[in-house]
Amino acid sequence: MARNQEPGKLYVVATPIGNLGDVTGRAVEVWNEVDTVLCESVPETKKLFSKLGISTPVRALYKDASLTPYESLLKELKEGKSFALVSDAGTPGVSDPGSQIVRAVREKGFSIIPVPGASALTAILSVSGFQVNPTLFLGFLSEKPGKKRKELEEASRIDGLIVFYESVHKLPKLYPMLLEIFPETEVIVGRELTKAFEEVIYFRNPQGLMDSPPTAKGEFVFLLNHRKKTLKGFSESTDT
Repeated sequence: MARNQEPGKLYVVATPIGNLGDVTGRAVEVWNEVDTVLCESVPETKKLFSKLGISTPVRALYKDASLTPYESLLKELKEGKSFALVSDAGTPGVSDPGSQIVRAVREKGFSIIPVPGASALTAILSVSGFQVNPTLFLGFLSEKPGKKRKELEEASRIDGLIVFYESVHKLPKLYPMLLEIFPETEVIVGRELTKAFEEVIYFRNPQGLMDSPPTAKGEFVFLLNHRKKTLKGFSESTDT
């Protein structure tokens, strides 16, 4: 962006969660205009930018997070340079790196501008067919089984939807927990959202999930309909 006496800005930009078509025109415009893109993974971001024909310099997100967090970034913002923040897939700060840098920039009074786009959270909510207010988003569940159980037990106290992400290799331990804590709760599983082998599968309860689990491959997002009053007429089926 053109140099002037105004301080720079930090744009928080969503990247595709699978399909390259997830990219918005505004995101491409911002990436082309900023001075530098701060990313979670330089190789992944360069791969994306190569497909889009973007040549803006890319820098690792935590490169200068030392004794004075993001010192060089804050200095460059003060000088009028602008940056875009991205994660490998989806929206930065939503279960992806980014929250620390946003706080550091906000504390110094610089402008932070969201450039929304793809998110597994909003994607699964949009195809659930359930009333989404309220929704409790847990992000990625804990790595530790004991803490994971506690997270789910605490979540079971709400009357609403519960959404969380889970790593594929942890699924065998997750399913029995869901059956124990949410025995009568409807479950929707999103696997590989917006990708070629995308699946959105409905189960009347966790027992159905255990009996016919999705292919244990790819990225997973779970939605539990833990509402006392459920939507009538929602038949047991597979939605894609």
